[in-house]
Amino acid sequence: MGKNSDIVSISNNLAITILHEILVEHTNRQESISHLSKEITEYREQSFKKINKVNLNDKDKRKIKEKVTRKIMNSLSTKYYDIKVSQKEINKKVDEELFHFFE
Repeated sequence: MGKNSDIVSISNNLAITILHEILVEHTNRQESISHLSKEITEYREQSFKKINKVNLNDKDKRKIKEKVTRKIMNSLSTKYYDIKVSQKEINKKVDEELFHFFE
């Protein structure tokens, strides 16, 4: 896989991880929490493996951050339009998640 496709794949996994975290916080269905939590763990592990395979420079990291933020905003506005999360909160979650991998 090329570096660009790795960046897309990493972005997808991180976006799904963060989106699931948001869904856990806002769900009304308690039975969904266990399933979402397992998926958070799985997607985070996949992201970790992929990030460790590639050498990412600062430009790549910024590109991943932008893609992750855009994907989360898109998913929230199309699939989960009933969940209202501020841009500031999304940025905070993205920064926290990326800190685990890039710092």
